[in-house]
Amino acid sequence: MSRCLSDDALMRSHAELASAAERAHLAGCAACTGRSRHLRRDLDLITGVLRDSREPQPRPVSAPRRWLPAAVGLATAALALLVWVEVAVWRAVTPVPPTMQAQEVAAILADVSASLFSVSGDPAAAAPTAAASEDAPPSIEAMARELDSTLTGGEP
Repeated sequence: MSRCLSDDALMRSHAELASAAERAHLAGCAACTGRSRHLRRDLDLITGVLRDSREPQPRPVSAPRRWLPAAVGLATAALALLVWVEVAVWRAVTPVPPTMQAQEVAAILADVSASLFSVSGDPAAAAPTAAASEDAPPSIEAMARELDSTLTGGEP
């Protein structure tokens, strides 16, 4: 009794590449002939499926990070625009508060100096200087007296 053919030998037989000894064994062995028929049915089924089936459509490969450089660029441009608006445009249209006059600064500094360096606890009122003129703004004490007399109904 001879050994049966291997699967490789059966495949060579179906491809008509088998040797004369392998073909002779296949013709005489019932087990190898059954295996060969089974292999032929499987190959016919595979061939039919490949022939009749449509090719699968490839799914598009999503690139989830493709938008990242664009988002970083837009964020940088928005930040640069915000800085430019703040520095150049916004400050150009924002009105600057008026500055104080030299007489007002001198009066405030005299009051602060008198408060800081008083020895008795009560600061002495700043003495009016000879340079003070009629159009100088009134002191805080004078404005307080005028407001008090206006509210109480007295004469200023």
